[in-house]
Amino acid sequence: MVMDFIGDQDRARSQTGRLIFLFLLAVLGTVTAIYFVAASVAVFSSQEQEIPLGWWIPELLLAVGGGSILVILIGSLVKMAQLSSGGKAVAESLGGVLVHPDERDSDLRKLLNVVEEMSIASGCPVPPVYVMEDPSINAFAAGFGFDSAVIGVTRGCIQQLSRDQLQGVIAHEFSHIVHGDMKLNIRLTGLIFGIMAIGFIGYIAFRFIGPVLLHTRSGGKNNSGPAIGLGVMVAGLLLMAIGAVGTLAARLIQAAVSRQREFLADAAAVDYTRNPAGIAGALRQIGGIPTNNLEQAAASEFQHFFFTSALSTSFATHPPLVERIARIENRSSDELKRQIEDSTSAAAPPVSNTTGMHGQAAGFAGAAAAGVAGSASRQVRKADEVRESLSHLGDADADHLAYARVLISSLPDSIRNAVHDTIGAKAVCLLLLVDSDQDVRQAQATELSGSMDSSTLQEIQRLRSAVAQLVSGNPELRLVLVDLAMPALARMGESDSKVFVEAVAAMQRADGRIDRFEWLLGRLLSVHFDRLMGGKSTRRLKTNRSITLLAEPARIVLAMIAWSGARDDNQALAAFRAGARRTNLGDIDLPGRNDCSVSVLDQALDRLKRLRWKDRSILLDAAVDVICADGQATIGEVELLRALASTLDCPMPPVLPGRVSS
Repeated sequence: MVMDFIGDQDRARSQTGRLIFLFLLAVLGTVTAIYFVAASVAVFSSQEQEIPLGWWIPELLLAVGGGSILVILIGSLVKMAQLSSGGKAVAESLGGVLVHPDERDSDLRKLLNVVEEMSIASGCPVPPVYVMEDPSINAFAAGFGFDSAVIGVTRGCIQQLSRDQLQGVIAHEFSHIVHGDMKLNIRLTGLIFGIMAIGFIGYIAFRFIGPVLLHTRSGGKNNSGPAIGLGVMVAGLLLMAIGAVGTLAARLIQAAVSRQREFLADAAAVDYTRNPAGIAGALRQIGGIPTNNLEQAAASEFQHFFFTSALSTSFATHPPLVERIARIENRSSDELKRQIEDSTSAAAPPVSNTTGMHGQAAGFAGAAAAGVAGSASRQVRKADEVRESLSHLGDADADHLAYARVLISSLPDSIRNAVHDTIGAKAVCLLLLVDSDQDVRQAQATELSGSMDSSTLQEIQRLRSAVAQLVSGNPELRLVLVDLAMPALARMGESDSKVFVEAVAAMQRADGRIDRFEWLLGRLLSVHFDRLMGGKSTRRLKTNRSITLLAEPARIVLAMIAWSGARDDNQALAAFRAGARRTNLGDIDLPGRNDCSVSVLDQALDRLKRLRWKDRSILLDAAVDVICADGQATIGEVELLRALASTLDCPMPPVLPGRVSS
């Protein structure tokens, strides 16, 4: 079911392997060139000796090779360390300014709405959004993963594009987030910087060290400073030339990889919105601008991150606009070339100012709206509906986007505005943990009154009835509220974050047990804040363990899912057996209910982050078999499945009521 997405992840990693191999060839060429220069100096300097040196000097090769590789490695690691905070570092390097979730400017509000819709539809966390005050039309996505990703957009992109066109651009960038292109781009940046470091050292030698030695006056007739200085300057020039050639090779490799990924992201954007005119219209707008260069000096370094080329350069990291539009519209490049060059406005097909939703998706959205608003919003989903959603991992489409729009629009204005504000976001998340038992609620209120500030307590009181009524009518909206609240929560300081996380923990402990949703919300928040503070969640683990090696954590996860939805022991055992058969782990035992505590589940999920990609599909399919052993899934079980998928970096879109695989 999920092999399309998993296969794409494996292909991306295979591509990364080939990319590293090509960069190693570039490094080898750079080392060879430096050795040839050093050997030439040594050979010609030894001509007056009794036994001149030959061209093969192992000691020199070892020194030159080791030194060059060390410089490249250090340069690459330094650049990657600078970008280790994720997309935020890239955005700030480009002069981006964070857009606050409670922004009221109409243009920025439009942008944030589009990003939120895309996030809910794809199953990704809502990323922070940055705006670059630049008149050009461009955008980028950057970060090491879903939780460190950011979206950056130029002011010109917001102001000059219609909502359809902007949506196409954002869908393109979400494709880069979902399919791992951002991590590849950051690695490219680091590797290129490492090779460029050779040229930097040459520049320092030529510009500073050589001239100092050249003008050394001490030593009288035996003063060798000028000769050494001249030699250092010549060596510096040669290193600059070698660094330039190495950088050229690296840029060509970078461009080749980037162009192919751009085509894939364009295709994904069309699938996402089912509106080719949106992204094609944005590209046509750009084609009608004489120069669309970004004014930021760092644009050259991050050229491959952008929606279109940020600078006019010989190293095109993006396919020609004509070719991209032709593929999107399934037309010939020759037919379009003259039109785009003459007049973008004349060439572009009429672009609607509506949402650009395909007729079928619009019809689905209308049906879904009725379901969300009334009794048709079921508390359970059919097995086929769950399997259909899982088949769209990393491949959400226009129906998911339409459903996300419906879910967001079903929120009352008071709650929707609250989750965009830091105080309101805290209040809403805490209200989601309010217990149904009056005594427990009183204990929770006492805990909050002792830890929360007066502003948050007032907001809790104001929103209490509205939140309770909303989530009791449709529990599916709980995770929607959490997702929408994350950008506002990210604005809290470290001390406030700790107080908030402690308050969440106190709300969970108030009744002496932690139910499924309490655990899920607590995990989402703890992982989110841990990443913001550079904790253990930021560590990038190797995904090379088979499901056989991780059989115990897989067993715990499947058992937890089985017990969470079972009415009795027999039903739990039957559901667990259904999932175990899918994993091919043999006749494994069902852990007891008491053995599946939330702390044990957390540890199991953390270990499963090392699971290799081709086995992640097996585990997710097994989880669905457990959930749907009785032919249906509750909203709570779907939330558990999406939490598992998120842990495995497999974003799962919402389960659509009434849609099954054909």
